[in-house]
Amino acid sequence: MSIENPYVTPEATLDMASDEKYQPKIFSVAGRIGRLRYLAYSTAANLLLMLLMILLSGGTAFIEGGQDQAAGLLGVLFYIATIAFAVIFTVRRLNDLDRSGWFCLLWFVPIINLLFAIYLIFFAGSEGTNRYGLAPVENPLWVKILGLLLPIIMIVGILAAITIPAYQAYVEEARMMQGQ
Repeated sequence: MSIENPYVTPEATLDMASDEKYQPKIFSVAGRIGRLRYLAYSTAANLLLMLLMILLSGGTAFIEGGQDQAAGLLGVLFYIATIAFAVIFTVRRLNDLDRSGWFCLLWFVPIINLLFAIYLIFFAGSEGTNRYGLAPVENPLWVKILGLLLPIIMIVGILAAITIPAYQAYVEEARMMQGQ
């Protein structure tokens, strides 16, 4: 006669960590994205919106008498789309950090928004699955390139803003010295 012990632990695995990952979609509202993907998606969306704005604003030159209204309407639509993408990407990044998407409202609080940007860009997301879903897959090459494009553009812009005026002042001073 076989008697089963009712006090034996079950043989189910209770490991919450999962090696399963998912492939994030750029314009999806759900899911998680990491730091580099956050920068890449934000850069891609902004470049796409700027290109669209340039193309459409060039067309307003052909509208007779309504150029200012058409340009104003395009500007409003551009900013609405930019804010929508920023909110979507920020919510997904916060989900990766295992935080609620409501924290994206910190973008509208002065001074705090700077600290919030540092938090979003420099803090690592949670490992494995969290309460907002599976961890995203490894970043492909295009995400790495696009994600690093914005910081590189910012660094080059800052260096250009410093060096170009200094070079112009040097050239003017050299011309004045030669004219003496």
